[in-house]
Amino acid sequence: MATANGSGADGAAMAGRRAPETASQKAARARRSQYEPSTFLERGTVVPFTTRALAQCRVRLDDRERLEVVLPGFSGGKSVYVTAWASLPDITSLSIHDRTLTEIVSREKAVSPTDIRRCWLQLATTGIGGQALAEQSREELALAAEVRVSTRVMLLLDTVRRGGGEIGPELIAAINTPDGKEKVRAVLAGTADRTGLDPLAVDWHIEELAALLGTLGLRSLPEPGRLRGLHTRMQEFAHAIDNWARTTVSDGAHIGRFSAMSAEHSAAVAGRAIVEVDRLLADPIRLMSSWEQSHTVLRSYLLRIAWLLDGWDYVLRIWDDAVAERMAIDVAVTEIGRIIPIVPAREVDADGGRRSVELFREYRSRVRIFEDWLSGDLDDELIPRPDATVKLGPGRNMS
Repeated sequence: MATANGSGADGAAMAGRRAPETASQKAARARRSQYEPSTFLERGTVVPFTTRALAQCRVRLDDRERLEVVLPGFSGGKSVYVTAWASLPDITSLSIHDRTLTEIVSREKAVSPTDIRRCWLQLATTGIGGQALAEQSREELALAAEVRVSTRVMLLLDTVRRGGGEIGPELIAAINTPDGKEKVRAVLAGTADRTGLDPLAVDWHIEELAALLGTLGLRSLPEPGRLRGLHTRMQEFAHAIDNWARTTVSDGAHIGRFSAMSAEHSAAVAGRAIVEVDRLLADPIRLMSSWEQSHTVLRSYLLRIAWLLDGWDYVLRIWDDAVAERMAIDVAVTEIGRIIPIVPAREVDADGGRRSVELFREYRSRVRIFEDWLSGDLDDELIPRPDATVKLGPGRNMS
């Protein structure tokens, strides 16, 4: 098993045989040692395992297009562990749910947030992970279905209105019946003339748009899709944890500030992508008139939003546990700081570039006790030995 920063006993032994590093060499090694993925594909996608040791681990493809897993440092360090996906059962004991999930992900070679979510929902609804997971997955599927139906109705109403037609409540109530579908396509005739498509194609495009938007939904809907709701909660989290960090005397205040910065940055970048999706959907006739191009652009924005928000639902659950006093807030903040998602450097748009530089500067500056400030590695010379005696003052020794 390899580590991102190349630390370990063998590395230490080799270092002992090398010539001493200069200051510039140490700084260069420090930059390489930080786990700073440059793209979403390099960062990987969080896999919703139930095994706590695997919380927030990510799956990605290696240079040979084989699945590998990226695990956060088990000791709370900045380094990560990278190993073959098939080696997961050798690292830790997996539950039946997690073992089955690894097999599904491997079989489908799923690496995007959308694909991983589909694999998880497919498994969780069977009840193999317990009733709580089954209920959670069924609720998510029900919400997505509700959002799809509402999105389709809203898009249909807007499209018909822009084409000079009108749909009454009776037709909306029968929209999914064979007779209702025929009447809808008849009403879409005016829109079809404006798009250069036949009514059947317009109706099909509306259905496909509704399916694409099942996890995001329209801005005008009273019930947001999962990703739009997650985006809102991230902004609320950034504000809440920043307030905590500014008012606490805890040693974890700097972690809270960093977490707030990261949440704010991810939400801001995702927010700009959501604005672009809403802009495309504001004129469905224009969108359908250039369907191939608009459809491709829309899919890319939706995938970008999914990547940007990937991993944040777990962070928010930890914070919710702390707020509800199911977990000590210092413990929660420390755990959040260990697994906080960061937008990869090459995935930041022009508007977020400066904020990204500030975020990574803050990320590199996090230093913990007994940690080398350049590399992030634990400094063996600073770690107390079991047989060491710490002098506390005259007549007060602690062994």
